Amino acid sequence: MQTHSQTSKIDTHTLTKSARISAVGDASRRTIISPDAPTPTTPRDEAGPDPQIELFHFVMSICSQKSRVSLIEAGQTFGSNELVIMPPLNENYNADYVALRMASPLARAESMVSSYSGATGTTGEGFDPLVVPTLVDHDKGEVVADSRLIALYANDLSDGKLIPDAEKAAVMAEVDAVDALPHAGLFYGANPDGDHRPPPIQAGMKDAHLRKIEQVKKHRDALPDGSPLRQAYDQKLIKEDAGRKFIHDPVSMKNIIATTKSGVDAFAKRLSNRSTSWSVSNDFTLADIFWGVSLFRLTYLGYAWMWNEHPHLAEFAKQTYARPSLRAGAIDWPGHPPGDTIADII
Repeated sequence: MQTHSQTSKIDTHTLTKSARISAVGDASRRTIISPDAPTPTTPRDEAGPDPQIELFHFVMSICSQKSRVSLIEAGQTFGSNELVIMPPLNENYNADYVALRMASPLARAESMVSSYSGATGTTGEGFDPLVVPTLVDHDKGEVVADSRLIALYANDLSDGKLIPDAEKAAVMAEVDAVDALPHAGLFYGANPDGDHRPPPIQAGMKDAHLRKIEQVKKHRDALPDGSPLRQAYDQKLIKEDAGRKFIHDPVSMKNIIATTKSGVDAFAKRLSNRSTSWSVSNDFTLADIFWGVSLFRLTYLGYAWMWNEHPHLAEFAKQTYARPSLRAGAIDWPGHPPGDTIADII
């Protein structure tokens, strides 16, 4: 497993520019995010110098949301390269972007993805070269290809602001708890007992895996003969086919809903046993970022009922939603689809 301190000195400028220009089809989605302008409204000057940090991401990707909020909370300026990952564009399947991710230490340390659990972390499923987010640090020549590692990287850039030494174990336990939740499965799949996802998601996710499989094959078949990237696309096909079967299996969906409810209940219990201002500390930490983003996503998908019996958790959720970094990087990021479930939050 790659740690956030491992390095891989490469020519990130060339790799990143190729991915940025080739994959991000609309130049208006290439912007600069800064503490003074935390929304994607500052156009990028392609003729100017590269910012130290760049992030490839997508508005609705929960892993992208965690990464954006972490970088914004850490006070970082970074290049924002916003991909559209849904069919038919699937800009994250662009070969130059995949090559960038394959240049990460994580790509060399982990086996490629070969299964589907509904979760979004690398642990358990393997490394997926065709997803977001991806962070690039030009000064260090590093590519960081996992949201958990990106969050840890943001903490390093902020000199430990997001993970206070005294609460490190508690913070990371909450980060791991959130990463274990099957957010992707709940997004793509319907609750067999009643689908309360917003209508745009219900419609957009219909046959989404089949459409993604079609696009993966299209991009794979466009590779030159002997391309070292072919295996990345082949493994992605395995994952997407497994995902297609998973979300159409009522037992699998009920299992991940039960898993999520258990995770929420366990967090609510830990929260009730603490007297700190935030989840593990009197300071706002990475634990609050991860849980805030997670609770916002669960609310959007119609699962806020999971904490009906935990009013203190509902109050904690509202507290995180008011955090400027969480609003800028997740809730108010332009392009987030509307929904009655979040009407009182947006």
